[in-house]
Amino acid sequence: MSIILSILMYLLLFMLVVFLAAIIIPTRYSLYGGYKNNLYCFASMHIFYFCKISISYDAQDSFAKVKALGFTIKIDIADLFKEKVAKPKINEEKKSTNNGASTEIFTSLFQKDIILHALSFLKDLVHILKPKVLMIKGKIGFYEPHHTAWLQAMVSTISELNILKNLHIDPVWDDEHFEGELTVKGQLAPIVIIFRLFKFLISKNTLKVIKIIIRARKKKRMLKPAT
Repeated sequence: MSIILSILMYLLLFMLVVFLAAIIIPTRYSLYGGYKNNLYCFASMHIFYFCKISISYDAQDSFAKVKALGFTIKIDIADLFKEKVAKPKINEEKKSTNNGASTEIFTSLFQKDIILHALSFLKDLVHILKPKVLMIKGKIGFYEPHHTAWLQAMVSTISELNILKNLHIDPVWDDEHFEGELTVKGQLAPIVIIFRLFKFLISKNTLKVIKIIIRARKKKRMLKPAT
């Protein structure tokens, strides 16, 4: 019995070490995709520098391929977009009550400190997830030439403001044309995201939002007409 307990203890300890290593060691990721007559993409992730997980998809093929640890899984994309069963119609009175409650919650949340708190979180999240390489290339031409000119002006403005350095879009003036490539490479440490998310969830403003939502739902239940 003691041998079994020892084995279980070491197994749990090993799983804990693997879990900690997975969230502490930075994970490398890459994404390559684009459109040239068909949509295509390839994404990969390296965990522990030797475990690779990849996903590939080409619009010419109805299946997406997921590869991990030497195994390949095919996912039928068509099944993901099957028509869902129609939902039952909602009573207009109930719908009106729900819309009123949602509007009240939104109005209560529209406060300067809450908005700044959410924007600060999003800014930090973008900084954490920001890739080392972000490159966009393409050749685009619209049916209306002035639309192509507008696009070229936008691209020039973005390049001059250094919003996106690796942005190269060549205009096609004599034909309607669309062709593009996207390359993304970077790495992230899951523990950094977890820590920032935890800090966001326990902050004063997040707790304030939770209290507002709970209070609004209690009020909604109290005002709900008896059936």
